[in-house]
Amino acid sequence: MGVIPGRALRIESDGPTLEAMLHLPEGEPPFPGVVICHPHPQYGGDMYNNVVGALVRAVTGVGAAALRFNFRGVGASEGAYDAGAGETDDVLAALGALRSQPEVNADRVALAGYSFGAMVMLRAASDRDDLAAVVSVANPTQRGPKVEIHMLAPTLFVVGDRDQYCDGQLLLEYREQIGNDVTVEIVRGVDHFWVGSDDRLIDIVQRFLKRTF
Repeated sequence: MGVIPGRALRIESDGPTLEAMLHLPEGEPPFPGVVICHPHPQYGGDMYNNVVGALVRAVTGVGAAALRFNFRGVGASEGAYDAGAGETDDVLAALGALRSQPEVNADRVALAGYSFGAMVMLRAASDRDDLAAVVSVANPTQRGPKVEIHMLAPTLFVVGDRDQYCDGQLLLEYREQIGNDVTVEIVRGVDHFWVGSDDRLIDIVQRFLKRTF
């Protein structure tokens, strides 16, 4: 099954206007909703990435709305790459835009992201008590003196055991420091790019969202 057709949106961030697409599931609104963040803009990442599309399918498949958007400087979004700082503002602007949609239950929203999008999204989600869930796919990790995020919402980390940039074992080690409800799924035979493994990702994310939503 492909991605449900979406409705084009424009989102005002802290200066740039961002292009976005809202995908609504079948059924009667209001729906819970999830903002989905794409991989690194300087390496070709945008909201039409295969993993972003898989996350849209996972979200709409459990009866939630999915909002994907292009970070500043990507596609038809205004502005320029800002090394994660401005992009964090973009995530928060997209979250506000999702909450403002008439079909969306503003009290049941979540954040998701892949690679660079996961890293920026986690920064935006840290210490927030207004999120229903957080989904991080293949966020880049490195060993350090402390964990710099603290998740209050139920959080899922998904990573392949062949990922070149994300250490799943390190996530398992840090799990209790990250938050009280943190799930780490390490998927065999999958690298950072998830080519040919979209359905496996969709299944994992849907099982998590059904529990949290």
